[in-house]
Amino acid sequence: MTGLPLEDFHPKIATFIAAFQENNDIGVLGGRVHLTEPRTSCNSIDGKKLYDRIQVNIPFATHTLSWQVLFNSMYPEDPPDFIFGPADNDFVPPLEEIRSLVKWDPDDPLSLKVVICELIEFYKAFQIEEISQHTRLQFEYASLMNTRKFTEVEVHMPHRRMMQTWETVVKFLIRLPVNFSEIPEYFTKLESPGEDMAILLVTYQHPGEKSKYNGISYVMYFQKVAPTISALGGSNSLRIPVFPNDGCLFTYVPQVCELLENMIDLVAKGFKKRQEYVAAFLSHYGRSVLEYDAESFEQISFLFENQDFHFLLHVHIPPYFPKDQPEFVFQSVYHTTSTGRPFNQTVKDYPYSPRWTGNEMAVRANRQSSEEAGECNILIRDTHEKRRLVIALPTRLCTAGDLEHHGRRLLMES
Repeated sequence: MTGLPLEDFHPKIATFIAAFQENNDIGVLGGRVHLTEPRTSCNSIDGKKLYDRIQVNIPFATHTLSWQVLFNSMYPEDPPDFIFGPADNDFVPPLEEIRSLVKWDPDDPLSLKVVICELIEFYKAFQIEEISQHTRLQFEYASLMNTRKFTEVEVHMPHRRMMQTWETVVKFLIRLPVNFSEIPEYFTKLESPGEDMAILLVTYQHPGEKSKYNGISYVMYFQKVAPTISALGGSNSLRIPVFPNDGCLFTYVPQVCELLENMIDLVAKGFKKRQEYVAAFLSHYGRSVLEYDAESFEQISFLFENQDFHFLLHVHIPPYFPKDQPEFVFQSVYHTTSTGRPFNQTVKDYPYSPRWTGNEMAVRANRQSSEEAGECNILIRDTHEKRRLVIALPTRLCTAGDLEHHGRRLLMES
C-alpha cells in the first residue's frame, strides 16, 4: 500500500483515498494499485495547501496505466474528473454510461474505488475492440471466451498513434483456474494470507505485416511465487509446453492448465505418501529413530547396529515420492575421511517399486540396510587399513577402561 499524507488532503477527499488504499486489489493478477503524486489545484482560505489531485497507477496485462484523478477541494463532494495517460488517448469512455459517476455517492468511502473498477471494465472493452481489427487476435480471444473456463483475460495493444509501423506487441494475460488448496500448508504458512493463482502471459510479436502475428512467446506467473514454485519442485520442473507454430490459445491454454493441475496432484499425493512412509518407519523402528522431519516428511535418521557395527542411516525422501525412490545414506559413527568428514556411503539403486505399501517399503528398507551395512563395514575397514585412520575417543579425560576398550576395538578392526 502506498501511503499518502492524508492529513494534507481535504478531509472528505482523504476518506475516499484511505478507503481505496485499504481495498485496492484490482485486475486479473490482483495487483496493488498505487496512488502517487499528490497535488493541489488551489489554496484554502488560511493559505494552507490542500491536496485534491492524485495519480493512479494500475497494473494491467503487465503494463501500468497511469491516470490522473482530479477532485476539487472547494467542492469535495463532487465526483472527480479523470485524465487518461498519453498512451491511452483513444480511450474515451461514455460518461453517461459510467453509473458510479452518474450516481456518485459522496457518503460512500468506496465511491472512488467503484468508479475506477468500472473504468477498468470499460478499458478492457476498449482493448477488445482494438484487437477486433486483427483477424488472428480476434479469433484467439473469442475462441478462448467460448471455452467458458478461461474467461479472466486482460489484453493489451499499444496505442495506434504511438505505432510508427505495423510492428507491435500484443499481450494476453490469462488466469488459469487451478486449485492450489491441495498444496501442503508448510509451503505457504509463512506467506501473507490470500488466494494463490497462476497466470499465463502469451505475447504476440507482429512481424510487420498487417495480417500476421508470429514470434509467440509465453511465461507463467504465480501470485505467491516462491512457495508455489518450491512446492512444484523448483523452476526447472515448470516446463510448460511449447506453443506450436500453428497452435491456438483455446487448445494451448487447456494443455498448460492440465499440466499444472497434474503437478499439483502429484505433489499433494506425494506429501501424503511421504507421511505414510515415515509413519511406517516409526512404527517398525521407532526406538532407533534419532530425528525426522515432522513437517514436510522428507527425511528420517536412525541409529542401527549390525553385528556389533553401529551406523547411522539417513533416508532422504524426494518430493515426487513414490514415483522417485528414496535415497539411503549410511554413515559410520567411528571413522572420518581424509578431509575430516564422517565416512558415508550413498545408495540410490536398490530394489524398489512405487506400488509397494509404506509397511512393505519399511521392511524392505531394513533388509536393504542390513546388507549395505555389512558392505559398508568391510569398505570402512579396507579404507581404514589403507589410510591408517586413527579412531579418536570423545574429547574428555581418558580412564584405564577407555584405553582398554579402545585397544580391543583397534585389535578387532585390524
